[in-house]
Amino acid sequence: MGDAAGIGPEIIVKALTNKNVYQICQPIVIGSAAIIQDALRFISPTDLRSEPQRNLPNISVVQSPIQTTAIPERIDVLDVSSLTPDMFTHGRINPLCGAAAVKAIEAAAQLTLGGTLNGITTAPICKASIQRAGSPFPGHTEMLTSLTQSKKSVMMLKTWDIPPQFVSGRNIDSKKEKKNSCASTNLKEHLTVSFVTSHIPIAEVSQKLSVERISDVIRITHEALIQFGIENPRLVVAGLNPHASEEGMFGKEEDTYIKPAIKKAHADGYQVDGPLPADTLFKKAISGEWDAVIAMYHDQGNIPIKLIGFGQVVNITLGLPIVRTSVDHGTAFDIAGQGIASETSLIAALAAAAQLASSQL
Repeated sequence: MGDAAGIGPEIIVKALTNKNVYQICQPIVIGSAAIIQDALRFISPTDLRSEPQRNLPNISVVQSPIQTTAIPERIDVLDVSSLTPDMFTHGRINPLCGAAAVKAIEAAAQLTLGGTLNGITTAPICKASIQRAGSPFPGHTEMLTSLTQSKKSVMMLKTWDIPPQFVSGRNIDSKKEKKNSCASTNLKEHLTVSFVTSHIPIAEVSQKLSVERISDVIRITHEALIQFGIENPRLVVAGLNPHASEEGMFGKEEDTYIKPAIKKAHADGYQVDGPLPADTLFKKAISGEWDAVIAMYHDQGNIPIKLIGFGQVVNITLGLPIVRTSVDHGTAFDIAGQGIASETSLIAALAAAAQLASSQL
């Protein structure tokens, strides 16, 4: 469900009023039924796609995912939280919302590990809220890595085309909503980025680099691309420093960690270029020269991919024994509670999870 004080519940109910979603998956919301019920107020009659005469869906509390009906007229909720709308204010950090989000993630992970669910798509959480609730994790990726007892995981961001029928029936009247919506479902440019480090301070990035870690990200990304249908993946590794250190003039990390990891990848039979300057390689990657970029830190990869595909970028956690995807945005506290958030990225994440789950069955 994500953080209830953010846009998570809103984009969930908007996505689950789209009947096309039910053609690719059997969705169930894990969180608070009271919060999802309240979020229905953000759906306008014209928000019911090409069938404005339809009534709002009913919220159905189920005791198990096995009871899921998978019909557009009902939104099934596994009620694992006692959080109610009167306990928080939209757009504000609240540890109660953080605790509810953590509980929902834990329940989803347990059900997926046990085989009851085929995958998880997460709505955004507020990192400050979950930490104030006592969680030691900075985000979903780290939490799910621990919950699944995975030794190594990788955050990948991937642009994802959405079939036109998923959004073609939506009427957007609000100027604010138009601004926050994705203009097209078929992107002109595509990019895939995996990250060596993610949610850590920039000052700590260099300390977290190692030949082993970079090698693992290369291997895990290569394996994921094969799963996506790319027979012989071509990867490129970004340098950490300006101009990829210019032969050591601007830093030693390229020589110490990145080049040895690339050399190892070559020995293992992978097609890997680099390290190349990040200020030029992304343009070439977008043009199709490589299938994925290995970025050294969070903003190095997030900025270019969100510039070309914001709203249709999917966050995929690689290296877990389960399928997990997520949206490409945060809780959007600045617009939470206004009914103007776009569900496009959530639909993309659901489509990605359905495809990945199907390939593993």
